[in-house]
Amino acid sequence: MKVMTLAVFAAGYVAGARAGRERYVRIVDGVARASQRLEAFSARHPPTRQNPDPGRVDSRSRSQEAPV
Repeated sequence: MKVMTLAVFAAGYVAGARAGRERYVRIVDGVARASQRLEAFSARHPPTRQNPDPGRVDSRSRSQEAPV
């Protein structure tokens, strides 16, 4: 009975490891494709340095102001 249990465990381990590796490869490929798309998008649309809320003071400019 021990040998049979060990054989079933080994078969399950191999099948699970193979499925896990395939899933890992799919995830890595997806991340690589997303990264390439993001780089292409960034090249077409460079970031702008606009303050979306003109009434709000930027934290960097506050540090340069004189203390009140």
